[in-house]
Amino acid sequence: MLKNPDTAIPPQFLEGLKLVSTPTATAHLMGRGFNHAYLIGIPPQALAPGQVMVGRARTLRFLPLREDLVKAQYASVGDRPHRDAIETIEPGEILVIDACGSFEAGVVGDMFTRRVKERGGTGIVIDGSVRDLSTIRSLGLPLFCKGVHGAGINRALMSADYQHPVRIGNTAVLPGDVLLGDQDGVVVIPPFEVEALVKFGIEHEVQERFTRLKLAQGYALHQAYPPDAELRPQYLEWRKGQPEYERFPFAFEGH
Repeated sequence: MLKNPDTAIPPQFLEGLKLVSTPTATAHLMGRGFNHAYLIGIPPQALAPGQVMVGRARTLRFLPLREDLVKAQYASVGDRPHRDAIETIEPGEILVIDACGSFEAGVVGDMFTRRVKERGGTGIVIDGSVRDLSTIRSLGLPLFCKGVHGAGINRALMSADYQHPVRIGNTAVLPGDVLLGDQDGVVVIPPFEVEALVKFGIEHEVQERFTRLKLAQGYALHQAYPPDAELRPQYLEWRKGQPEYERFPFAFEGH
């Protein structure tokens, strides 16, 4: 089975990743050769203003419903891969669900979402649909999915397995991958790429903040984006007063 190497990620890198936007992450990963990191067609459905989702993937896979198989699966409340996946979520994980891109049934609702949050999960991402969206939005757990349906799983789908590679949109997601989600969508990051992304991304976001200030002052794009020879010394001095410079000094080394 395809799998990630066991890669421990220091907490400061996961915390620093929250300061990196998904457009910045997407561009950086493309520069590193990862052209399919952004999840196409999986927008935020429950995300508070300014909220960012970061965590490691716990994957779950559904298949189109086959009546004889789903009948056996629902013979008891136990032994269902979707419930097992939720009941094994660890703090800091994101439930990542391949639901065949279906709009015909909601695979997660109010109670499942509450359980993910209670177990310490940091979000849910679905290539498919959700139900109870109005209630889910009150829970504070980030949710990204294609759509909404009033019916539950067994109208159209059945759970097959969990903690195996899945397809979300155009992107392969492996258990343990790192996901970053914000108002612009979701990016999937191989664990061994997180450190380089955070080091690049934090400094990049701070530099773009400086650029916005200079554009507002009337500087032209070719002067401020990125800072040219005139503005570069100003930027290097200005960034020392930014909170990220003190919190994550490693991101500015060598820049």
